[in-house]
Amino acid sequence: MNDDRRLQELFDSYDPTLTDSELFNQRLERKLAMIDEIRQAQAAQIRRYRIAVVAAFIVGIILGGVILAFILSTPTDVPLFTFGINFYPIIFIEQNSRLISALLISLMIAFSIIAVLNTKELANRIKPQGL
Repeated sequence: MNDDRRLQELFDSYDPTLTDSELFNQRLERKLAMIDEIRQAQAAQIRRYRIAVVAAFIVGIILGGVILAFILSTPTDVPLFTFGINFYPIIFIEQNSRLISALLISLMIAFSIIAVLNTKELANRIKPQGL
């Protein structure tokens, strides 16, 4: 009971002062300007991000294609790398090093394509609504 009366007195004694409407407008304009700056910075960041992703995608495709062409154009009877160990799984890897390397590079190229498509979708989802 005592707490209820104290709370009632507290609420009864609360007398908020009204601020000047000009001061409110200035604060509102300042906050709106900050929001606009944040939107512009976010839009610039998304543009830079997209350019970087496209550049990495193009470089990756070109580099992967060059390496893949190199691997497939070398003589087939010479392995790409040797370990010098007479253990069957290692010998199998040495004998099929060309195909294994081509497969791994093809998988990396495919992964990069999928990653770029996913990042483009992600960038579209985080794009500000007002832009």
